Amino acid sequence: MILFAGDPHGNYEHLYPFVKEKKNVALVILGDLQLTSPHELDKLSEYCDIWFIHGNHDSKTVAAFDAIWGSEWKERNIHGKVVDIQGVRIAGLGGVFRGHIWMPPNRPMFFDPIHYCQYMSQEKIWRGGLPLRHRTSIFPSDVEVLESQKADILITHEAPRPHPQGFAVINQLARKMGVSKIFHGHHHDNFDYTPINRNKHCDIFNIGFRSLADIEGNYLLKGVDDRDKK
Repeated sequence: MILFAGDPHGNYEHLYPFVKEKKNVALVILGDLQLTSPHELDKLSEYCDIWFIHGNHDSKTVAAFDAIWGSEWKERNIHGKVVDIQGVRIAGLGGVFRGHIWMPPNRPMFFDPIHYCQYMSQEKIWRGGLPLRHRTSIFPSDVEVLESQKADILITHEAPRPHPQGFAVINQLARKMGVSKIFHGHHHDNFDYTPINRNKHCDIFNIGFRSLADIEGNYLLKGVDDRDKK
C-alpha cells in the first residue's frame, strides 16, 4: 500500500495510527519535512518504507538541511529520478520556483547550480556550492533530467495548473513522462481539482498540511494548519 503525506512541518505523530495499523506501507512525503535531526524518520521507518521529496522549508535552517542531505536519508529523496515503489514508477521534483533562479513562465535566469555559482559572489557560496536557501530551488536542469524518463506518478512540492498558484511547466513535464497522476504538497488547503481539471488523462491531488491520501487520491486524513492560533 502506497500512502502520500502532505507537508509534516516537523510533526509526524498524525501518521502513526495509519502506518501502524496497515501492513507493507510505503509512505511518500511531499516535501517540507522540516526536520531538526534524522531521528523522526528513523523512528517512523520502523513501521513503513519512507520516501520523499524536499520542500522549501528543508533548506530554511542548517539543521533541516543536514537532517536530509547529511544523513543516509538523502538516498530516499526521489527528487530528479524515478523509483519503483511496490511496482509503481514514481518520479520526483522537489523544491520550489524562485525568481532569482526561475519563475515560469518567465525565462530562467540560470540553467543549473554550476551556472548560478559562476555568477555568484564568493561570500555567498555555502559549503562549496549554492547558498543554503537555493539548495531547494528548482533549476531548468532539474526538469530536463526527468523529461526523457517515464513514470506512472509524478510527485512535486509545487502545484501544477489549474491551481491558482500552479505552474504549467509541471503539467508539461507530466505529459512528457506519460504519468497518469500528480500528487503535490506545499499548499496546505487540500485544493480540489475535480471540477476544473480538463486533462482527463492525468488526475491531480493536492495533499495538504499534515494530510494523508491513498494512491487513488482518497483522503485518509485532512489536516488543518492552525499553528498561528496556538
